[in-house]
Amino acid sequence: MGFGIDRRARSRKGKGLFRRAPDPNEVGKQLAFLLMRMKRTTSRQLKKDDRFIAEVTFHPRAPAAKLVVGPDAELTVKAQTSTLGPGYHAEVLARLEPVLDELDFVWTEPEPERDPSVAMCKWLAGRLAEGDDQLWVGLSGTYSFISDAAVLTAIGPRDEAWRQAVLAEPARALDAFPWTKPGKGYGDLASALVAMWQEVPWREPIDDAESALMERVEGELVAAQRAGVTELPYEAWAELLGYLGRDDAEAAKIYKRAGDRPNPIGYRRLDMDIALTGDWIVSVPGSFAGRWEDDHTRYLASDGERAIEFTSLTADGETDSAKLLAVAPEQRPVIDRFVEGARHGRAEVSDEDHVHIVHGLVAEAPHVAILTLKGKKSDEAWALRTWRSMRRESRS
Repeated sequence: MGFGIDRRARSRKGKGLFRRAPDPNEVGKQLAFLLMRMKRTTSRQLKKDDRFIAEVTFHPRAPAAKLVVGPDAELTVKAQTSTLGPGYHAEVLARLEPVLDELDFVWTEPEPERDPSVAMCKWLAGRLAEGDDQLWVGLSGTYSFISDAAVLTAIGPRDEAWRQAVLAEPARALDAFPWTKPGKGYGDLASALVAMWQEVPWREPIDDAESALMERVEGELVAAQRAGVTELPYEAWAELLGYLGRDDAEAAKIYKRAGDRPNPIGYRRLDMDIALTGDWIVSVPGSFAGRWEDDHTRYLASDGERAIEFTSLTADGETDSAKLLAVAPEQRPVIDRFVEGARHGRAEVSDEDHVHIVHGLVAEAPHVAILTLKGKKSDEAWALRTWRSMRRESRS
C-alpha cells in the first residue's frame, strides 16, 4: 500500500440547476481516444457494467493508474505514486490536465496538499512510526535482498538514524524517492536509479538480456544529462560503461567525472533469498541470475563464474530426516554434515574438467532438497555456506 492520487473530476456542463450531465458512454469513448493519443503511455481499456475503466501506465517503473468513468459520468483517478516519488506524482497530474481540458472536466476538489513532496514525506514518516522491524518502500519484489537496515527504499537501504531523523523531521524522507522533482529528464534519472539499485548485477553481463538492461540504463542516464539534470550518479555510470566495454570520448568524460570514487549503488551487491519448490529457500549472492527449467522442477542460477542447480522431492509418510537422508547412499567423499533440529544435511565433493563440484543434500522429513554447486576449488567455502543456507519456509 502506498501514497498516491485519489481524486474525482466531473463535467463543467453538469454544474448548475438546469444543466444536463454528459452521457457516460460518450465520455468513456472520448477518454479512450485521448488516452490512445497520449504520448509515452500505454493503456488498457474495458467496459464493465455501466463503467468505462482504463489502466494507464505513465511510467514503466510505476503501477498502472486506474481511470474510471462511472454511470454518473464522473471520472475517478487512482494512482500509486510513492513508488517513484513526488516528481512522478506531479507528472501524472500534469499529463492529465490536457485530458480534463478536452473532456471539459474539472477536479471536484483540490489536491489535499499543494506540494506532493510534503504530503509524501508525511506519509512515509507515518509508515515509519508504525514501528515495523524493517519497512520496504518502493521495492519491486523481484528479489528478496538480505539486509539488517531499518528501511529498504527503492534506491537503497536507510539505517535507524535516518529513520529517527525522518520521524523528527518528515521532510528528510525526500531522499527515499527516486523522482523528487518535476521537469524534463528526472523521469529518466528515476528509471535509471531504480534499475541500478534493484536490477543491475554489477558484473560483466552474461546474456543478451543483461546487456540490454545495462544499455537501456546507460541510455536513460544520457537522456537525463541531455535534459539538463546535473545530480547524476557518475560513479555508477562509469562502472556500467566498464561492463559494456565503452572507451569512446563520451565515456572518457564520465570516467573522469567519476574519478576513483567507489560506486555505492546496488542492492545486488548483497545476498538474496530465492524461493524454490517444496517451500525451500536458499541464500545466494545478488549477482546471480536464475531460471526455471523442466516444467518448473529444476532451478539453475549463475553469476558467470559460479553456478547452482536445485531440485526437490517429497517422500510422503516419512518422518525421520536422518533416515530419509540415508536413503541416498554416499557416492563421493563427504566434506561436511550438519544436524539442526529436524534439518539434516550432507555435502559431498567431486571435480570434473577443472570444475569443483559440491553435491549438497538437505532433508527435513518428508522433504529433501538437492543442491549442486559448481565453481573453483577456492569457491568451496562459498558452496558450503550456500548449501547450509537451505531451509524451508515456516508455515504458521
